[in-house]
Amino acid sequence: MKVHRRLTPIIPVAVALGCILAGAVLLTATPSAPTRQDAQYVGQEQCAACHEETVAKFRESIHGQKGFEMRSTHSCETCHGPGKAHVDAGGGKGSMVAPQALSKDKQTEMCQTCHDRGNKTDWAGSLHETRGLACQDCHSVHSPGAAKAQLKTGETELCFSCHKQKQAQFFRASHHPIREGKIECSDCHNPHAVQEAKRVDLAAITETCYQCHAEKRGPFLWEHIPVREDCMTCHEPHGSNHMKMLKVKEPFLCQRCHSDTRHPGTLYDQSQRNNDSNRLYGRSCTNCHSTLHGSNHPSGRTYLR
Repeated sequence: MKVHRRLTPIIPVAVALGCILAGAVLLTATPSAPTRQDAQYVGQEQCAACHEETVAKFRESIHGQKGFEMRSTHSCETCHGPGKAHVDAGGGKGSMVAPQALSKDKQTEMCQTCHDRGNKTDWAGSLHETRGLACQDCHSVHSPGAAKAQLKTGETELCFSCHKQKQAQFFRASHHPIREGKIECSDCHNPHAVQEAKRVDLAAITETCYQCHAEKRGPFLWEHIPVREDCMTCHEPHGSNHMKMLKVKEPFLCQRCHSDTRHPGTLYDQSQRNNDSNRLYGRSCTNCHSTLHGSNHPSGRTYLR
């Protein structure tokens, strides 16, 4: 019995490649018509024809140099919308989007079309957002006053414009070197997100303090419990009139916890209850208990060494 098979004609490889290349050339030679949306954009040069000073400052900013290159090719029109209608009308208000005229929520929504990563993802519901602030209250797109993050002015000055109480604390005798320019508010605080522990970046205040004060981290053989729980139990980080930014002068700071009238100042050591009173002016607990952040000495249970 004969089996009849259907034979498929084989096109030479060279002919097939020739057809493909010819089609590619034909497609390349025929430019595609611009979409209706793209035809509405006029480009940054057209904007500069009227808004020369604004465009010049914008080009010097982070946005103008590299910001929009990553997300958009429309430059000014990325935020202000297509400009053809504005140009055809000879300028004037109402023919383009004016972000400063939008509500706070709309302004932030516009910025977050690009700035939606990192620590900015939790802006919704953050403390600054719930107080009615928008991105443009701190940042300037066209003419920033600081090189960092296109802020309207230097970071410290900008934060102090609202946080007057904290500004006053930094003028106290003992303070973190904010006024000296060695650190900034954002070294500890994240203004865009994070609700834990007064807007501190990490989950616990102590972890933020350990970024600089690593020698206080431990682990220690003998741990001082308040140190492990929260540095702000004893310290005022923005500034204090007591040495080492303590909230209260010694020995009264220590006696907030060690409240017994005899030394040692706790109710847990009954063997030394007959010693002299520890409530004397001018006496400092750290004259003897010098390792109160923690001790690794075998005999350091009372933080004497």
